[in-house]
Parts: sequence; C-alpha cells; structure tokens
Amino acid sequence: MPTPRQTTLLAAMTGPLVLIALALLAGADVISVTAAIVLGAITAVLGVQILVIATVRRIDGKAQRIDNRVKRCEAETVQLKAATERLERRLGEITELIREHERRRDEDLQAILVSLGEDRLAAVPQRREVEKMIQELLPRLVGAQAGTGRAKPERTA
Repeated sequence: MPTPRQTTLLAAMTGPLVLIALALLAGADVISVTAAIVLGAITAVLGVQILVIATVRRIDGKAQRIDNRVKRCEAETVQLKAATERLERRLGEITELIREHERRRDEDLQAILVSLGEDRLAAVPQRREVEKMIQELLPRLVGAQAGTGRAKPERTA
C-alpha cells in the first residue's frame, strides 16, 4: 500500500499530465471543450481531495503519536506520584524512628547523669568514713612500725 506521501506525489505528477491530455483531446476535437473543462475540474477536485486526505491522515498520525506520548507521560507521572508517596511514607517512618531514638538517648543520658549525681552524693559520706578510718589507723600503723623497728636486733658485720 502506498504511503500518503507517495500517493500525493503520484497525484501531483499525473494531474498536470491529465490536464495536458484533456487539452490535446479537446484541441483535436476528440472531445468537446466543455467536456474537457468538466473533466479537468473533476481531476483538479480529485487531486485536492487526495492532498486533503493525505494531509489529514498525516496530521491524524501526528496527533495519535502526541496522544500516545501524553498517555505515556501520564503513566510515568502516576508511577512517580506513587513512588513519591511511598518515599514520603517511608521518610515519615524513618523520622518517627529517629525521634524515638533521640527520646531514648535523652532518657539514657538523663539516667546516666542522675546516676552520676547519686554516685557523687554517695561518695562524699564514703570519703569521710575512709578519712576517719585512715586517721584512726594511721597512729596505730605508725606505732606498729615503730614497735617492730625496736624489736629487731641489730646485726654487726
């Protein structure tokens, strides 16, 4: 099947040939001048119709390609929208997890700080007790060392 362009080119080439043939036939008195004019008008109208049909078909083909492209773009847009919604939902979940982690971390840090504070408060009385014990034991240790130092016989070499 010839393409619309080929049909248009064929009509464009044969149209003038038909008109020349009609003029020759009318000039040779094979057909009347009126019949030649009518046949020429019919040929011109058919040529214009072929041109219009080819043009409309070409425009229709372009419109169909544009429509297909638009549908493809709309489908891609729908896919992108769905992917974006999934990503937004996932980002919301991740954000919530991060907030929960931050809350836990803050609670843990708060507990550690409270524990350190309690340890310091508990360390002060313990330190005082240890200092008292050292003060009580220090004179005994000094006395014990002094007593053991006297009890040792001195050796002469």
